[in-house]
Amino acid sequence: MIQLPQRIKPSGLFLQSKLLTKENEDSVKECFTKFAMSFIRDHVLLSDAVIEDQLSATEPFESVHSDGNWRTNITPVIPHSLPENNIIDLSGEWSIKKWPFTSTEEKLASPRLSDSSWEKAVQPGRLFTLDPNVDPATIPNWNRVKTHHIDPEDGAVIRRTVTIPEEWKNKEIFIDCDSIYPGGRIYINGHLVADHASGLTPICRNITSLVKAGSAVTVAVRLYRNHSYIMMDMPRHSVDFGGMAQPVYIFAKEKCHVEDYYLPSHLDESLKKGKIEGHIRFCNNAKKAQKGSVSVRMYNPDGSFNTDASFSYEVAAGQRLDIPVCVKVNKPLLWNDEHPHLYRVELIVSAPGVPEEKYSFRTGFRRFEFKDSRAYLNGKPVKFRGVNHLSAHPQHGLHTPKDWLRRNLELMKFANVNCIRTHYMGPRYLADLCDEMGFYLVQELPLDWGTQYIHKPEWVGPALMRLHAGVCRDRNHPSIMIWAIGNENMPETDDVADDGWFHLAMYERFVKRLDPKGITMFPPPGPATTLEGVLELRVGDVADTHYSFVPIKKFLRDGKVENPRSWNPQKMEINTREEALARGWSGTWFSSEYCLFNAYPDAIFSPGLCSAIDDEPIKYPRDTPQIKVFYDRLKREWGFMRHEETCLGGTFFPWMSGGSSISYGHPFSWTVLSEDCDWGVMTPELLPKPNFWVLRNLLCPVWFPDEIEWFEGEDALTIELWNQYNDRDLGECTIRITPCDATLEWADIKIELAPGEKKVFSIPFWDKNDIKGLKEGHEIVFRLWIIEPDGFVSTAKDIIIFNGNRTRIEAGLKFDVSAEPAYIEKEKRPD
Repeated sequence: MIQLPQRIKPSGLFLQSKLLTKENEDSVKECFTKFAMSFIRDHVLLSDAVIEDQLSATEPFESVHSDGNWRTNITPVIPHSLPENNIIDLSGEWSIKKWPFTSTEEKLASPRLSDSSWEKAVQPGRLFTLDPNVDPATIPNWNRVKTHHIDPEDGAVIRRTVTIPEEWKNKEIFIDCDSIYPGGRIYINGHLVADHASGLTPICRNITSLVKAGSAVTVAVRLYRNHSYIMMDMPRHSVDFGGMAQPVYIFAKEKCHVEDYYLPSHLDESLKKGKIEGHIRFCNNAKKAQKGSVSVRMYNPDGSFNTDASFSYEVAAGQRLDIPVCVKVNKPLLWNDEHPHLYRVELIVSAPGVPEEKYSFRTGFRRFEFKDSRAYLNGKPVKFRGVNHLSAHPQHGLHTPKDWLRRNLELMKFANVNCIRTHYMGPRYLADLCDEMGFYLVQELPLDWGTQYIHKPEWVGPALMRLHAGVCRDRNHPSIMIWAIGNENMPETDDVADDGWFHLAMYERFVKRLDPKGITMFPPPGPATTLEGVLELRVGDVADTHYSFVPIKKFLRDGKVENPRSWNPQKMEINTREEALARGWSGTWFSSEYCLFNAYPDAIFSPGLCSAIDDEPIKYPRDTPQIKVFYDRLKREWGFMRHEETCLGGTFFPWMSGGSSISYGHPFSWTVLSEDCDWGVMTPELLPKPNFWVLRNLLCPVWFPDEIEWFEGEDALTIELWNQYNDRDLGECTIRITPCDATLEWADIKIELAPGEKKVFSIPFWDKNDIKGLKEGHEIVFRLWIIEPDGFVSTAKDIIIFNGNRTRIEAGLKFDVSAEPAYIEKEKRPD
C-alpha cells in the first residue's frame, strides 16, 4: 500500500491530476513541504509510466513498477476510425450454442464444425436476461452488483459466416466489436484474436493473416456472462443481460491507412475564428515506406463547400506516424443545444497506385469555458437541464436501436431537456444523435462502484483500457461536454484510501492525455451509512454531488466542506475553495444525480413511498397525489440549482428504468426492475408518465411565478424573468396570455430579454374588467405560454393573480423603477 507522508494533507495527492510544470510549481510549493513535493513527483512519474505502457501497448503484458511492488495487466487499445466504404455489417441472424457445451470452445469456434442445427437469434440483441417470473431472492448467491449467482463458465458461442469481398485482396482487414456484454473472446476461422473483458467499450483487431479475399470467414464470439472485472460495467443495471449490445463490423483499409484521428473543433474568444486542429494517425503495414497526401474538406451545415487543405505524409515500413492537421474556418455558425449547426468533414487519402480512401465525421464549433466560477458556452451563460439515460430497451435489453433511441431524444427535447448523462456508456450513435439534435453529453466512462477495487493495482489496467477505448471513440464529438470518470468510486476504508485516490488522479491524468481539451468530473457517492453526502471537488474540473445538497450549501456558505476519504471514514478531511482552485478546479459544480423518485404510473396515491434520499422529507396526507410530491421536490431541488449561478446544472435520475418483462412490447407488463423501483418519467415503451409533464414544466428555460399579488391603485403587474436559454432572446419567442379556460382569446406580449439576463417587467392588464374583479376580491388566473420561433410551446403556466388588499407601500415594497414596460403586440378576441 502507498503510504502518504504524515506532513501531507490527503488532498495534496490530487495535484497529480495536473501536470507539474515550471509555470505552476511555485503555487504548488506554497501548499506543500519539500518532502511532499518529492513524493508528488514520484507519483507523477509512476502515473505517467503506467499511462505510457497503456498508450504504447500492441500486445497484452504485465506492467511492473516500483521495484516490482506495483503490477497490473495492460490490454492494448488500438482505435480504428471506420472508413466510408469497404465495410460489412454483421447485424442479423447468428447461430447460438448456449453453455453447458459438449465440445471445447475452440471446436465450437472452428469453421469445420457445422452450426446448421444451432439455435438462431438476431444480433445485436438480447440472448440472456433475468427471468421476470423468478424471484431473485430464490437464486443461490444472488448479487446483482458482483453477479456471484452466474457461473463463470456460463454464456454461449455465437457465430456468423460471411464472405470477404474479392476486391479486398492486398488490403488490411479488421474486425470491430462495439459492445460484447459483459465480455467475450473473439475467434476468426477458429483462431483466438482477442479476449475482451469490457462490456461497454469497443475492441478492434487486425485479422488480415487469418482471412482470404473471396473466401468465407467464420466469426465466433465466446460470450461469457461473468468475468473478473464485470463490476466496472454496471451489471446491476443490466438485469443479467448477455449478448451483443452493439454491431460488429468487418472492414478493409489499404496497407498504409488512416488508423485514427483526433480533430476536435476550436473557437477563438471572438467567436469568429474556428478551426479543427489535431492529428491524423497513419499506420503502414507495407514492406516499404509509403507516402501520399490527405485532403481535409469541410462542408457547411447546408451542404455547400466551405474550405479544404492538403497534408503530405511519408510513413516508414511497419511504423505509425501522427500528421499534424489544422484547418481554419472564418465566421462559423456556432453549435449549441438550440442551434446545433454541424459541419461535415471529409478526409480523402490519396497515394500512388491505390484507390482513394474516405473517412468523414461531423463537427460543430463551440467554446465551453469557465470564468469567475461560472460556465459559459459561446460567450453566454449556460445551464445544463439534464437527465440520466440508461440504455435499456424493453425487448432488446442493452441494445438500443437507433430509431428507438432517437425517439427517446425527441421526447427529451419535448421535456425541455438539453443535457444527457450516460449512466453507463451508451452506443456509438448516441453521440451522433446528440450532435445532430443538440444535447450536451456528459459521457460516463465505465468504472462503476469501485469501493472494493479502486485501490488495487491489478484493476488499474482494466480501467485504463476502458478509458482509452471510450475516450478515443467519442472525443471528436462537439456534444461531448464532460467526461464523467466512473461513478460513485470511493475507497472502502481509510487504510487503502491513499491508493484509491492515487488511481483516480491517474485516470484523470490519462483522460486529459487522450483529450487535452476535455472537461472532467468524478461523480461521488450519495448519502449512505454515516455519510450525509459528498461534494467531490478534489479531482475533476467540475465538482459533483449526488442527491444531497447539504455539502454544497455548506461549501457555498463557508468556503469549505467536510468530505470523507472512504466509505468507512475514521475521520473527515476539510476541503477548502482555495485548495481546490489551486489544483485546477473550475469553481463550478454540478449534480449528476438528484431527485430520486419512484413513479410507477398507476401508483397515483403513494406520497410516503415515492420520494427517496431527500434532504428535506415532508410528511404528506395519505391521499396526496404522488405527482404533487414530485412537483414540490423537483421544484425545490432544481430550483436551487437553477438559481445558484456557480451551478452548471444537473441531471435528474433517471429518464427511465431498465427491467426484464414478461410480455415484451407491452407497456404495462410485469417487470423485474434493475434497481428495485420504477424510477424515471418515461416507460420503456416511451409512454410519458404523469411526472414527465412536471419535469417538462420545471425544466423550461424561463420560469413564471405561481402567483402574483396585485396592489391597489396599479394598472399593471410586475414580474421578474430570467432567460436561461443559451442563445435565444425572449424577443424571438411569443409570450402569449390566455384565460386559463380558453384559447379563443389571447394577447401577445412583447418582451426583450437577452440570454442569461434577469429583468423585472411591468405587464399591463389586457382586459380592464380584470382590475374590477380584483377590486371585488376575486382571483384571476392567466395562462402564460412561451412559443418558440419554430412553434414549439416550451411551457404553459397558470398564474394566480390575487388582491392582497394593500398597496405596494403598505406591503413594504417599492415600485421597481427599473421595471421595463412590456406591451401588447397583438391580440385576438372571440367573435
